[in-house]
Amino acid sequence: MLPPEPKSSIGAQESRSLYEQVWQSASPTVDLAQSALFQPPSCSLGLEKKTRLTYERARKICDVYKLTVEDILYLSPSFWKLHTDLIGAMDGGAITLVGIQYNLFIGTIAPFAATRPELQAVIRRALRFEISGQFLLTEVGHGLDARNLETTATLLPNGDFELHSPSLAAAKCMPPTTPRSGLPVIAVVIARVVVDGESRGVRPFLVPLGDGQEMCKGVTAKTLPPRTGSHPVDHALTMFQHIILPGSALLGGLEKPASERDQFLATIHRVGAGTLFLSSLAIPALKLDVYNASQFSLRRMILAPDGKPMPVINFRTQHLPILHAVAQYHVLQAFLVQAGTMFRSRKVDPRVRHAVATIFKAVALQHFHKSVRAMNEGCGWQGFYEHNQILQTELEFRAVGTAEGDIRVLAIRLASELLIGRYTVPPTNSPESPLAQHETSLFAEAQSLLLSSGGIHRSEEYNRNILPLSLPLTQAIGHRMASEAAAAASIDPKIIALYESGVILEDSAWYAEQGGISRKMQREMEAEAADNLLPELERLVGEIGAEAYSTAPMTSDELWHSFVEGLEEYKGEAEVGVY
Repeated sequence: MLPPEPKSSIGAQESRSLYEQVWQSASPTVDLAQSALFQPPSCSLGLEKKTRLTYERARKICDVYKLTVEDILYLSPSFWKLHTDLIGAMDGGAITLVGIQYNLFIGTIAPFAATRPELQAVIRRALRFEISGQFLLTEVGHGLDARNLETTATLLPNGDFELHSPSLAAAKCMPPTTPRSGLPVIAVVIARVVVDGESRGVRPFLVPLGDGQEMCKGVTAKTLPPRTGSHPVDHALTMFQHIILPGSALLGGLEKPASERDQFLATIHRVGAGTLFLSSLAIPALKLDVYNASQFSLRRMILAPDGKPMPVINFRTQHLPILHAVAQYHVLQAFLVQAGTMFRSRKVDPRVRHAVATIFKAVALQHFHKSVRAMNEGCGWQGFYEHNQILQTELEFRAVGTAEGDIRVLAIRLASELLIGRYTVPPTNSPESPLAQHETSLFAEAQSLLLSSGGIHRSEEYNRNILPLSLPLTQAIGHRMASEAAAAASIDPKIIALYESGVILEDSAWYAEQGGISRKMQREMEAEAADNLLPELERLVGEIGAEAYSTAPMTSDELWHSFVEGLEEYKGEAEVGVY
């Protein structure tokens, strides 16, 4: 029996309780992080073996968490915790595979298993990572315009389907589908159903792609080059050449939908969950980067004016980015509890659920990209190298901006729907706060521009004047919601104060021109908040629990000496004449 429907909203006490359940309970992956499997592989290890290692790590993470179908369907706190575990910051490729397997593959199939018992065996194998479950939606020629995808599944007279990619533009892009995993690959393929020459909209099909040694007949996978700086995953372009599928491959019915748009959104409903929880990977990535940057800054010494060694972390320019990142991941943790609670309730309008996911993603990306770059720059030449982890988390996390929907496009859609009044997002509970006033003002500015363009949200004026405001508006909503969520979760007010000072500086001009906070006042707010939090930095970094997950040589003498010992060494007795 499935658990009762989750609540759509929770009070402050429940919010704090859920916050503690997700963020303050022990991580089950500490021992796994310190195992040989998660140590940096040898430089001599080939791409094929490195890719296989990424899959093995993904399987081990699943073994540790042992999520159930109910966890996945109802987006339980255990589901949240897996996606925000520090182990994900050690290998972004592995946690990406886990997210595809659990959220997109199992999450799409599981609702059909209630009436189709044969699907339960597939789900059990996917839960144990005995197969690689993939989700093939986006096509090369269409991107986020996936409603107009070209891959077809044509109903044949005997009840079978013919799956076909009519052009290179129809190639499914990015999902890892090659035999490099060594696992049988089964995919949910989104295709346009054609019955007697008539399009019936898109539907999901369950399609075997390979047995772990070779591809199935008629399936072609062209492996893309590895992404710079990321743990290797066999991302590919996948095409189908007149593959015959049994009628049972179709998940759902054949009837023509009343609304193809609604049918499409229902078919890809798990993408919204991915928008939220994939972007929550910013939290463990920020934590690991804070730990590595702070440990480097404590070890890196210079001579003070009195001639004594002094750690560079004493400088405001060194510890300020670290403090901001600390404030950001604390606030994002609270915001995720609020957003996750709302997203998992089917009583909330699906459009609002997806809006909240988009808002969280916009804020998480904004904070991560700014903070990780500032922290990495503070590490000098050591920040250039992937083995110190900060640069690698930055390069891996870049893909999150596009995965499960490009944030720029998502923000444009969200802003447009809010401006024309299709729905509203949860309102502020503190309308007089600076962050709420900023949100209200940007919204009013966009509405004014919309009216001046004749209220036509697809006009050239709209394209010119309002589209560039879409992401800043989405972020402004997110800053307000995140700050209020942090207060509801009883986050330390000193942390919230530094967070708010940071987001005020993101649009310093507005706060100076319209918010009544001069540039001097803004800098003083930030300085005072940093002064108040700085004495607690060592405690806050210790509470992360990231030491077990850090493999960065720059963080300790032991790791540094081990790293140097392993470097390729050249010696000799050559004599070279110069003159």
